[in-house]
Amino acid sequence: MEPETKSNARPEAWIVAAWLIVAAELGLAVFLGLKRPGVAPVKAYLYGPWLLALAAFLVGLFGVGRSIRRPASSGTQRLIAFGLLCFVVGTASYGLPFPAARSTRPTLARIRVPLEGEWTVAWGGVDDASAIWRTRPDRCFAYVLVLEREGSTRAQPADPASAHARGAPVVAPASGKVVRVVNDVPDDGALHANDLGNHVVIELAADEFLFASGLERGSIPVAEGAPIAAGDALGRIGFSAFSPLCPEPHLGLHVQDTPEPFWGQGMPFHFWESAQNGQKLPRATPVGRGWFPGRALSGDRVRHEP
Repeated sequence: MEPETKSNARPEAWIVAAWLIVAAELGLAVFLGLKRPGVAPVKAYLYGPWLLALAAFLVGLFGVGRSIRRPASSGTQRLIAFGLLCFVVGTASYGLPFPAARSTRPTLARIRVPLEGEWTVAWGGVDDASAIWRTRPDRCFAYVLVLEREGSTRAQPADPASAHARGAPVVAPASGKVVRVVNDVPDDGALHANDLGNHVVIELAADEFLFASGLERGSIPVAEGAPIAAGDALGRIGFSAFSPLCPEPHLGLHVQDTPEPFWGQGMPFHFWESAQNGQKLPRATPVGRGWFPGRALSGDRVRHEP
């Protein structure tokens, strides 16, 4: 067999595959950057980077084997291909905020703080301060609300079930139609069918659904298909939601464009007629700056104040 020369050398198949994988990643970035509505961008965001990373890893393994068997050919091309594959694998492991279609168009629904007294935003908000939450397409603008007393969210620091929020009454954050009720998840903080725990979904408008999650088992008095008004009883906070970010009773609120848990795109929303950090505002946009048990809360504080 004649050795390859610069004039007759052709790119090896795996090198061509490396370039195609990079092109696919660029195509994925363009598709997500268009901020299209629907479930397709959600699936592309969740699965696309990891499938590309897996393909890059496998092609890279093949390239290593090929380079060992034929070490003298296509040296520069191989180095570039390995670099491209490493780039794909590296970027797949770095979570960027989901580019939601409604990121700059909040819902017009009048959503109130559905609790009595002052509550603290542990995670979430309309900016990137809680960036880890922005990697959830459905909850990229969600709020996680906890109750703080004397510098702690728990009566017994070592017992998450003793959170002050537990048992607090929750009212409907907005008017609409109840389209989903889950009321039978145990209050044990474990992961069951999904991480929302007991929850209620309220249809606010076309393609706008508000989720209130983390409610106490058996506490939800509303039924699917029933109309509901802001301020109506919705249940009590329980320990049914599973959350490594906030592993204790809390209330989760978010708005997305489908009534299906997980498979939807989130959208921003305001708290109407509220006080934020003691200042009354017609529309509050608090921010949770990230929190883990044992650390001091630094998020904004909100309360309903008509």
